[in-house]
Amino acid sequence: MDVKNVFLHGDLQEEMFMEQPPGYVDQTHPNLVCRLKKVLYSLKQVPRAWSDKIGQYLVTSGFQTSNANFSLYVKKTDHGIVVIVIYVDDLIITRDSDENIFDLKKFLKQKFEMKDLGKLCYFLSIEVIKSPKGIWLLQRQYALNKLFEYGMTGYKPISIPLEQNVKLSPDEGDVVEDTTMYRHIVGSLIYMTVTRPDLSYGVGAVSQFMQTPRKPHLDAMRHILRYIKHTLQCGIFYEAKS
Repeated sequence: MDVKNVFLHGDLQEEMFMEQPPGYVDQTHPNLVCRLKKVLYSLKQVPRAWSDKIGQYLVTSGFQTSNANFSLYVKKTDHGIVVIVIYVDDLIITRDSDENIFDLKKFLKQKFEMKDLGKLCYFLSIEVIKSPKGIWLLQRQYALNKLFEYGMTGYKPISIPLEQNVKLSPDEGDVVEDTTMYRHIVGSLIYMTVTRPDLSYGVGAVSQFMQTPRKPHLDAMRHILRYIKHTLQCGIFYEAKS
């Protein structure tokens, strides 16, 4: 489900003011300001206000917040269990039966204007594929996009994620000029480990040098990217089964 105009649903908990918007200035009182009654986009309070709004609505409807993740809501009934995962304006809903899911969607639409996106196929750059064997979670397109973004499409693939017996030191080699780029790539690699456990060791190694990355660290990171290219070309994927 996708909530429309999600950041306009929240309620302000503080007293806030804004300048009179262009075209609506009171010419008799040009120096006055407007007091906000509702949240507006670009306010720092907007994400929290929306989270509190949907959270309160679900809790009053019988849901409980998971202790493991505050974006996960669970409701147990005599007929089974229903689960809702929230990421900003996107909701994933699952339950024991399709009929119960239909009733829940209808219930949510009574409070918020939502669009039904159908069965879950793609969420946060993760492809979801269902089969009789279970549920497959893939990040193939995300990995391809990152290889293109980091200019690694022309590099030769490598069949191992990290060189054998490699030892990375915090003070050997020249310091990388663009440290922001290094951190950005490491962040992308960390996200890939959601569905790629084979990357965990190598990504853990290069992520230790985020503060002052050096050329050997950058080379090791490029090695991981070349390995990712190899797995994509060979059709090697990893699955998270239900």
